[in-house]
Amino acid sequence: MFKHVLIPTDGSDLADKAIHAGVALAKEMGAKVTGFCAEEARFTHLHRDGYQVEKDLVAELDRRSREHTERSIARIAEAARTAGVAFEACVVKSFKPYQAIIDAAAERKCDVIFMASHGYRGLDRMLAGSVTNDVLTHSKIPVLVFR
Repeated sequence: MFKHVLIPTDGSDLADKAIHAGVALAKEMGAKVTGFCAEEARFTHLHRDGYQVEKDLVAELDRRSREHTERSIARIAEAARTAGVAFEACVVKSFKPYQAIIDAAAERKCDVIFMASHGYRGLDRMLAGSVTNDVLTHSKIPVLVFR
């Protein structure tokens, strides 16, 4: 049914479970997998006059963000390799991860997005937001939600 599965991750334990389920689904269908992770973009005002942040701090934040993203993508790559599923990686910097997920799926001609949902409700959802809900709301291709 599906030939190309986009599997986004935020590096969480729940996303790791979704990775394995998404790769298993791709294997069953003979599909390839694109692993996706949105690296945190830095606000430019951190670097302008009036908002001086130490350059070392900014460099450290960038380094940690890059390492987190690399580890997260490596988990998808390993799951795909172990399952014998074709894999490619997609990493972007974005202030809007949900839009970056949708754009990556469209650019790579994926026919489904397979992602986890933390299931936040009430105040937690208001504070943390819901990338999954935003993807569900705005995506024009099917989205399978793993819980």
